[in-house]
Parts: sequence; C-alpha cells; structure tokens
Amino acid sequence: MLASFGAIAFAAITYLPFSLCQSTLTADGIASMGNNSLFTRWRPVAHFIAPAGWMNDPCGPMYDSHTETYHLFYQWHPQHINWGNISWGHATSKDLVDWVDVGGWQDSEALALGPGPVGSYDGLGIFSGTAQPVNLHAQSDGNLTIFYTSVSKLPIGWNIPYQTLSETQSIATSSDGGRTWQKYEGNPVIDSDPPWNVTGFRDPFLEPLPELDAILDKGEPHYYAVFGSGIRGVGPRIPLYSAPASDLTKWSFESALWEPAANSSLGSVLETGSYGFNFEVSGFFDLQDSKGDTHWFVNMGTEGGNVTFHESAHWALWNMGAISRRANGSAEFTPQAGGAVYAITSFLDSKNGNRRIQWGWAPEDLPGTFALTQQGFQGCFALPRHLFVHEKKGIVNPPSGLGNSKYVKDSDETYTAYTLGARPLDEVVDAIRQGGNYDSIKGGQWQGSQHMSLTVTLSKVEGTAGIYIAQSPDGQESTAIYYSPGNHTIQVDRSKSSLLNPNVTFDPVVGYFMPYTTSEGEEDIVMNIFLDGSLLEVYVNDRFSLTTRIYPARTDSTGYGTYLGKGASAQFSDTQAWIGLKDVWPERPSNSSSPLLWDTAQETDNYVWWTGNKAKRMA
Repeated sequence: MLASFGAIAFAAITYLPFSLCQSTLTADGIASMGNNSLFTRWRPVAHFIAPAGWMNDPCGPMYDSHTETYHLFYQWHPQHINWGNISWGHATSKDLVDWVDVGGWQDSEALALGPGPVGSYDGLGIFSGTAQPVNLHAQSDGNLTIFYTSVSKLPIGWNIPYQTLSETQSIATSSDGGRTWQKYEGNPVIDSDPPWNVTGFRDPFLEPLPELDAILDKGEPHYYAVFGSGIRGVGPRIPLYSAPASDLTKWSFESALWEPAANSSLGSVLETGSYGFNFEVSGFFDLQDSKGDTHWFVNMGTEGGNVTFHESAHWALWNMGAISRRANGSAEFTPQAGGAVYAITSFLDSKNGNRRIQWGWAPEDLPGTFALTQQGFQGCFALPRHLFVHEKKGIVNPPSGLGNSKYVKDSDETYTAYTLGARPLDEVVDAIRQGGNYDSIKGGQWQGSQHMSLTVTLSKVEGTAGIYIAQSPDGQESTAIYYSPGNHTIQVDRSKSSLLNPNVTFDPVVGYFMPYTTSEGEEDIVMNIFLDGSLLEVYVNDRFSLTTRIYPARTDSTGYGTYLGKGASAQFSDTQAWIGLKDVWPERPSNSSSPLLWDTAQETDNYVWWTGNKAKRMA
C-alpha cells in the first residue's frame, strides 16, 4: 500500500504555553527540541508498534502450528519518520498479547525483507502482502511463504500516469520458522498488469477458498488472490487470480471480482462510504452465520472519494454480499451491505477454531512534520479484532435501501439483521486491562491516565451523550466521544484535544451508527473505549469501530467522566474504567528510539521516489 493521511483543517485558536516533558514550551520550542526527545510522550504501550521509525500497513499475519507462533509483519522505513524505501519488519507472539521483535529492536534489526538493488524487480520497495504457513505446494511442513508486491518504478498514484509493470507480485520463503527469508529465484511470479488500463496493482491477499472452488467448478484445490486496482477513467476494481494448491508460483487471472463505478457508493455516503477511483489492500473471505449459511466479504482501502464530513479522501470499507458465477464462468461479487472500518488485513487463526482476526493501521495525525522528528516514529496498529457474522433478530421497521445491514424477513413478520461483527479479541482486552487499576464510575470527573480502557452503556439518549477523556483540570484540553441520535453518528470531538500548535485544530471524526429497533424498543449503546498514548479506539455494540489520534499538550490532561451535550439527557449504566494498560513489548525498553537518518538526493532520485527525512537535523 502507498501510505496516505487524513486532512487537517487549519483555524485560529487561542494559544497558551503548555507543559511538556517537564518544560514550558512554545510551538517554536518544540521545533527546536532534539530528535526523539518526545519519543515516549504519546507512544502506545499496549498495541503492536514498530520499535521506531515509519510504520504503515500490517502484512502477513499467520499462525505457524509447527512452532505454535503467531507472526505479524509491517510496512517499515527504519530510522526515518517518513514513508520510503519501504520494507517489512517482523515480530512474533505466542498469545497475540506479548510481542517480540525478530532479530532485535535496535535500528533496523527487526527487518525481515528489504528492497533489492535499484533497477531490479523489487529495487524500489517491498509493498504490502500476506503470508501462509505452508510451502510452495501448499503443504504444512514447517516452511512459511510470503506473497508481496515488488516495486521497480516510482512514483505510483491513482491520479498520475501508471508506468507499466511498476508493481509485480513476488514470493519469499523461510525454512527456519521465520528467522530468515529467501526471495524466490523465479520472482516475480506475476509479471504482467491486469488486462486493463490500471491505476494500481498491489497488495496480494490470498487464501484457499474451497467454497469458491465449488462455485467455479475447479477440478483441484486452488488458492485465490485479490489485489487493489482500478481502471483509469472507469472505476476501482478487485482483480481475482488463482493458482493450483500444488504450485503456488503459477498464477492466472480469473476476472474482475467486482466492478463498481468510479466514486460511487453502496448507499448514503455517510453510512457506507465512497468507493473512490482506486482500491488498495483488498481482502476477500467468507464467514458462516449461526445456521451455517455463508456470507462473503470484501474489504478495501479506497482512494479519491473525498466528502465534506470525512477527514480524508481515503476510506477503509467493507462490503458483505453474495458470490455467483457469470455466464462466462467467472466469479462475481454482488454487495448487499457495507460500511466503514478502520482496518487493513485479516487471517484465519487455526489455533482457535479458524476464527478470523483483523489487523489495522492507525496513522499519526500530527500536522505536516510538526513534532515528528522529536517523536521519532509514525504509526502503529489498532487492537486485533475478531470478525464474525453479527445477527440480530426481531427487528421491526428496518430502513429501506442498502446500508450497514442486510435485513431478511422472518415468518413472524419481523426481520433478522446481518452485518459484519467486529470486536477486540477478548483475551487481548483482558490481558492489557490487567496492567491497570479498576474503577466503577458513579459520576463527576475522575483522574485517569494516558493509557486506559473505559466502558459505558447508554440508553434513552436525547441529544448527545457519551464519555469525555484527556481533560485538563480547568477544561482547557478535552476530548468528547459521544452518540448523536439526530444523525445516527458516533463522533469524536477533537476541537479541544490539544494546544500543540496555535494555528491548528483537529477535525472531528465521524462514523455512522444506527441502533436496531425491536418490539421492545431501541437497543442500548455499549461503548468500549481504549486510549493508549495518542491512539484512541472506539467500539460500539460489536459492529462499529473508529480509530483516531489525540495529542494533549498538557501532562495533566488525564481527567475523564460522563458527557452530556447542551440540553441532552441519557441514562448511564455499567460505566467502568481500567487506569493503566499492560506493556505488550516486554523485551524492549520504554525508549526504543533509533538515530534518524537523512536521505540524499541521489538515494531518492532527487526526492522523486520518496521525500526522505529532510527536516532540520537536531542532536
């Protein structure tokens, strides 16, 4: 994937000095601080994060039963705070809670795969991909296989001319449990673009899909891969490729799995998002409901679909639908529901009944390069999420049209709603909460931490109601998280989240959420909130997730409590807090920063391939 950021709106606000790292600083003061001097100030401790440097997409999650080990990789530019020379870092876990860097945490020790010489098939980048705990003949014998996009030409963008064969698809394997990796000598294994005028072709997501074998009448088991792509001037696409399981180096183009129109939407844009003009990091998988019926899902990062209430032109979306066989024998996906999600890739956890686990990237939201060299890193992952078919019976008066849920009428004249369920893994939540102290909130303002977990149940909401966090004693800084029934949204009001820069205010983050209504009335709203340094995650009713960032400037901005908007009312129950979260990197020091490196014009084709670290160098 090519990394992208949310837009930040600029407006004049009152500026006051603030306390930071035991100093009183102005904005110019931050700019004069040394590299990595703010490394621990807003750094998450309970989430998956690179030791230091630039980090974007999660890659290659898998479980290796031979060593009883989970593997997770990430897009990485070690010792830089900007995207470039993109590589894969690597860490492992025995329980999805505690993680260990493979090779070590210092500098670039955790590097698993890096680009080859400039001019080679992957000389300008190892873009995103997936992995399988099998050999090249799909046999589980202790070998591991990575599939990645190999990049030989830059720049790449959906809105600029695409250079043919900029992105090809390649393989790397490991025979020592993932400690070392060897690139396949026959790379690239897909060395042609899809049969259209592409806007991109990257980020392989592949798995065996026996049900698709049956639909397509395959004579032997196959693996299937989808990619992010699009047809210039026509719309985004998900190309579908297949390879016989007996030889995972022999890939053939099947079809465009799905053909949405450019910048279209499944339903209202607020509820289902915009498909934009190009897809990235596409995913394709099936889940079974309680009756054993199959529901098919795609996920994709969309580019170019900007709308006024969304913070960037990039959406992370999911769609649920059906798979059929076209007259020409190819597979076709037809969406039936969809929405936004803050996630990127997923895998089957064979250790735990083949449950599907999803990982997502959480970019920073600091303006420009402001404070980034002082922070010394960018990006981390959200909590791992369990994906499932969410079902709710007894629905009355469902909304018309396509939206977040698919409604099926039952014999009693009510409806069952089906949608994508997503919640943080129970064992991960339990473990990281053990790192703190438990409180049951009864009202008023309480003193928290910049690492904490909250739950609250809301009912009978009139106006806006929820939780506030990261509030200073005088209210100068504060972040509100609330449900607004007027437009069925969950919102994070960041207008007072930080005094970092006198010329910047942080946009609100908005996500659509409509409670279900049954004959007993409207369902309660159950919020699970995680604040870990600057990272803020909000989960609602096991079917809504939102991820964003806040950067309180004051070190005493740790207050929290229940929130009611002006003239609002609501009933609050089951309001709980865990103050302090577990550090899930037991073998790293709290400050795992690395010296920042500066790229020369020669190393970056005069900064055309990537911008490099070009900010003023400070000791």
